Amino acid sequence: MKEDSLSEEMEEYLEAIYRKKEKGENAKALKLEKKGLLIYKPYYGAKLTKKGRKIGEKVTRKHRLIERFLGLIGIKRKVHEKACVLEHAIPDDVEKGIKKLLMQKGVPLANLRVGTKTRILGIMTDKKSAQRLKDMGLTKGTPITITKAAPFKGPIELSVRGTRLAVGRKLSARIFVK
Repeated sequence: MKEDSLSEEMEEYLEAIYRKKEKGENAKALKLEKKGLLIYKPYYGAKLTKKGRKIGEKVTRKHRLIERFLGLIGIKRKVHEKACVLEHAIPDDVEKGIKKLLMQKGVPLANLRVGTKTRILGIMTDKKSAQRLKDMGLTKGTPITITKAAPFKGPIELSVRGTRLAVGRKLSARIFVK
């Protein structure tokens, strides 16, 4: 099945299931089984097939890129809602162009080495995680130093505002720095 034949609603379902999987949660039953995009087991919820996971990941990636791009161009209101609309309309080549532009503006914190001193450019993640990071003092413009990095994709320790914080590797990949 071609990805182009999916409705926005189906893509939203795949994105929602993909995001739940990222958090280690089970998804409720959704009727995408017939299209070979998920497998549903009563009492266990829905599990994405390889094809469903690929599409869910793609839509989620586009959504996050669009949110970051909208912030870069000064859009501050209803960014999530606008990204929900645009993620279905952005062709792959436009996504690649946006990603290239954003990468010129910053790199993920997870990509840096111990000892690196930098500043936060922005955070591209869900509202709950963004708020948690903000509560920890990780906000745009904050100077940080990477003090430790645990092996096997473990957490990264940061020196921030005179204190040390540990941030999971997946979440640190959503923090963009200069």
